[in-house]
Amino acid sequence: MRRQPVQQRGAATVSAIVDACATLLNDYDYDDITTARIVELAGVPIGSFYQYFPDKRSVVHALALRGMEEYLGRVETLFTEGRLAEDWREAVQQVVGVYLRMLVEFPGFGRVRFSDLLDGHRLDASVDQYELMAERLRDLFVSRFAVRGDAPVTLTFRMAAQTADAMFKLAERVEPDERPVVLRTADGVILKMLAGVFDPA
Repeated sequence: MRRQPVQQRGAATVSAIVDACATLLNDYDYDDITTARIVELAGVPIGSFYQYFPDKRSVVHALALRGMEEYLGRVETLFTEGRLAEDWREAVQQVVGVYLRMLVEFPGFGRVRFSDLLDGHRLDASVDQYELMAERLRDLFVSRFAVRGDAPVTLTFRMAAQTADAMFKLAERVEPDERPVVLRTADGVILKMLAGVFDPA
């Protein structure tokens, strides 16, 4: 973003722009979306768009970051409100469940999640979003469950995060009757990876 809104009106404008981008991404390919379409759907002047965003790519970045923050916020709530399972495997499945529900409930999350559509999974040149998410999840799980395995903890969570995202994207592209197979396989792969961290070596 060019600048952050400091007043409620500016925040509402930014939110409307990002929401419009999310809606358009559900219906159109990225190349078919223009700033003119975004501002028309958002109901804001083109000048207001450029006040906060230099181009449509930056809006996609903002949308992806918003999705990641919302997901991690929901997961952290799961950990802090006493609803987390006592077994780490069940806890992983709860966290995956949050992810899958957001695909349905959170506008644009199915098209733009933790990776930008265009530039090699980087929303910010200085931050690897997969790494950021994996580190947050690692911290939450390690604070709750004992590390008893010999697998490298940070690397394992990074591999699990990228594998999960790739598998869930595949689940969206296959036939409906094939989707459960992909999701079950994803569950098995993620749990097997993390077993190297949480199960005795």
